[in-house]
Order: sequence, then C-alpha cells, then structure tokens
Amino acid sequence: MTKDLAEILGVSSLPTVREIPGTIEVDGREFWYVGCDGKGAFNKLFSKLLSAISPPLHRSGGAITGGCSLTLPDGRVFHSLSYRGDLAGWKKQVTQGAQKLNLELAQIKADKIELIHGETFLLSECEVDFY
Repeated sequence: MTKDLAEILGVSSLPTVREIPGTIEVDGREFWYVGCDGKGAFNKLFSKLLSAISPPLHRSGGAITGGCSLTLPDGRVFHSLSYRGDLAGWKKQVTQGAQKLNLELAQIKADKIELIHGETFLLSECEVDFY
C-alpha cells in the first residue's frame, strides 16, 4: 500500500499558497530583488552578480534564488534571491556586485517593494510569478 505525502507527514493537506519571498521575516536570512532585463535566464545573472566582486566579501553561508519574480506596474522585472550566514558580508557582495553590473536592487518593506534608490510600488499592483 502506498501512502501519499500528506499522510506520511501526518497532515490533512499540504499548503499550496506560496508567499512572496521577503514578506515573511526569516531569522538569519535576508531577501533582495534584482532587476533583470529579461534577455537571459536569471540563474546566469544570479551567478554573475555573486561573482562580480572578487575575492568574496562573505565569510560563511550561501545564497539561493527565490523562484519568484515581480513585474512592476511600469514593466520592470525583479527576481528574488536570499542569503544566510555572514549577512553583512553577503549584503556587501550583493549590493557592490549590483553596483558594478549596473543592476537595480529592491527589498520588500511591509506591503511594498522598495527600490534601493527609494522608489516604491504596492505589491498588490505588481504581477507575481513563481517558478
């Protein structure tokens, strides 16, 4: 007899709603959104961003893509990433790498996405895509 995952985990159903990365605080993890021109895969841009500054500025931890993009009302697209470990070092790695590559950065602040230069948009006005 086979058991489904919900039965194995002892729950009646598994959650199907995904949260926008950064809307829920996770202890020891920071979230950023990186502007992408849509001309290539975000995974390639992610790798390029994290290797733009050498030697690395972080001493520990790691970074991952968040599997989420936000399309702003003006059409700009931002993809999520997060990191853990040496938060100060990773923050410098991401922000300095973005500056070197001339990429826009943003973070979630309550119900808004706030670009690093101060421009804000309500999340409810953005198109959300999970991948």
